[in-house]
Amino acid sequence: MSPSPGRPRATTPSVRPALVVVGIAAALLLLFGIGAAVQGSSRSTSAPHPRHVAGTALVAEPAAALLRPIETPGTPPTDVLTAVVVPTGTTRTAATPSSGTTQFSATADFEVSASQASVVGFYRAELKARGWSSPDVSTTQAPKGAIEVLAQRASTDGWYWEIGVVVSPTTFSAATTRDRTRFTLELFEVPDPE
Repeated sequence: MSPSPGRPRATTPSVRPALVVVGIAAALLLLFGIGAAVQGSSRSTSAPHPRHVAGTALVAEPAAALLRPIETPGTPPTDVLTAVVVPTGTTRTAATPSSGTTQFSATADFEVSASQASVVGFYRAELKARGWSSPDVSTTQAPKGAIEVLAQRASTDGWYWEIGVVVSPTTFSAATTRDRTRFTLELFEVPDPE
């Protein structure tokens, strides 16, 4: 039987536009998923690597592991800790954590096989390169002949942080014929002005 000429033919809505939207959404999810995976893998493989410091024979490496004894949960903040480096071959000889009674202030003592001038040059270059203010360099009264490198930076925790590196004169050992330089690194929150 043929449809009568006066009656309109029943049509069903097309699903093609809906399929196009679903296809675009699936493509975007796939694209963003691949992008996130690539970005995540590049972050995990791009950990800070030791690098040569211009003007010295020293190589910089992250100090975070050596600074662990002076950390408290969340303090110093990660952006401050990752902005601190030590010369490769540095050993920690002591650490004094913050007392917790005032704003954070802690020190760690180190020793490295390098000259005093090299260690001072290392910190002058590296602190500025890692976002600290232009370092101030001056001599100190104690220990005699030491040189201090001071710098400051703003942190994501809303505070300014200061680093002080006091580099003692180089000593020599007849047994090893290698120079050894001791230095103290202090990290502290800058107190509020009153």
